[in-house]
Amino acid sequence: MQLTKTDFIQYLHCRKSLWLLKHDPGNYPQGEFSTFMQKLVREGYEVERYVQQFFDSAGDRNVSFQAEFRTDDGLYARVDALENMGDGTTALYEIKSSTSVKTDAKHNHIKDACFQKICAERTGQKIDRVFLVHLNGDYVRDGEIDPSAMLVFADITEAVDDIEVETSAEIDAALSFLVSDQDMSECSCVEKTRSNHCDAFSVFNADVPIPSIYSLPRLRANRIRELRSMDVVRLQDVPEDYSLSENQRLVVDSAKAGAPLVNEAAISSFLSDLTFPLYFFDYETFSSAVPLLDGTSPHKHFSVQYSLHILDADGSLDHREYLEREPRLPDRLVERMQEDFGPSGSVVSWHASFEKTRNREMTERYPDNAEFLNSLNDRMVDLEDVFKTDYVDARFDGSTSIKKVLPVVCPHLDYKELEVQDGASAMEAWQRMINAAPDEAEKIAADLLKYCERDTFAMVEIYRFLIDLVR
Repeated sequence: MQLTKTDFIQYLHCRKSLWLLKHDPGNYPQGEFSTFMQKLVREGYEVERYVQQFFDSAGDRNVSFQAEFRTDDGLYARVDALENMGDGTTALYEIKSSTSVKTDAKHNHIKDACFQKICAERTGQKIDRVFLVHLNGDYVRDGEIDPSAMLVFADITEAVDDIEVETSAEIDAALSFLVSDQDMSECSCVEKTRSNHCDAFSVFNADVPIPSIYSLPRLRANRIRELRSMDVVRLQDVPEDYSLSENQRLVVDSAKAGAPLVNEAAISSFLSDLTFPLYFFDYETFSSAVPLLDGTSPHKHFSVQYSLHILDADGSLDHREYLEREPRLPDRLVERMQEDFGPSGSVVSWHASFEKTRNREMTERYPDNAEFLNSLNDRMVDLEDVFKTDYVDARFDGSTSIKKVLPVVCPHLDYKELEVQDGASAMEAWQRMINAAPDEAEKIAADLLKYCERDTFAMVEIYRFLIDLVR
């Protein structure tokens, strides 16, 4: 049975999840390969292309790409790049689309490279040095991409050597584990936070309800283990005297009450502080590993679209929008915003720090528009804040994202019929649009406009829900 680098990382994260994938793939919850993951894979290949350009321009260097190594006991590696150095040594290059060497539990680049080295060496290929190639986050595109300026070659040989014995033992354990018998009882993810759960969590832990203790916001793994040691998984079973943060306790209390916890006075105060007309506002942005345009850097966002619903005190509602349809920085977008926004009135966003950050970035890029953009930030309020402490519902499943709140408080409205349903797919769609033939581009543009409009109309409907609630 084959063990790849991806398999090995999955084994380290949740070994039972890997076992199920290998032995019973029909019962493994494959899901759809996410748009975000597709983007990561695509960008990884794009970065590799510039690594090849770098070596091609660096003179007579003996570099091969995508060399494959297999061992008799099932190890398999496809190495991004391998170089036979002039002094008779060999260097292995692991290529990433990140802007740094990552060593966190989810993305341990050192462990990735160590697996590749061990697999290559077990086939008889000596590896003397290991490099992690990543992007320079400070690189700013100016004309044609300069691979030597955009790429960073980090020598991680010593770091790989430090964990090689440990990793080799883990690889052997993984190979043995894959040929063992396993039951379908709970996996190790029950002791981890929800963001660290494996894809097969529901298969191994079917008795975990939704919501559960994993729905508590910012609950650390040590607290999860503590609650489980008390046989507490349901929110309703969390003891009254168990120490929780204020936000966590509110979620528990909502679950026990079987109803939302509503602070009508605080909500009324929030609403009364708003000034008409209300501008419900949302950006969509684009970012890429390899900078798309002059003046952009790896993974740095720039706005390509906005939706704006304008609600007057008399209840009349107007909609404005803008979508940049060619690869271009947001100069025209800002100009249109100045036409669409009036000089007064509250600007309402959801998770407003995102919109504020984009505005601050654009003040640096377009100083002549700084006064206008700063005024938007001064007028901006965050509708999401209401749902953090003043309207708490366990049915939000521990999140206050608009995608979680909307179906609970406004069940008549959702995103299900839309072709574009989230920010990652919007980013991917915009990139397809700017490269598409006219007819296809027009269809994609329409889908993007519908999605962004839905975001701001959702805010309008949530606002109306709150108004009716406190009326």
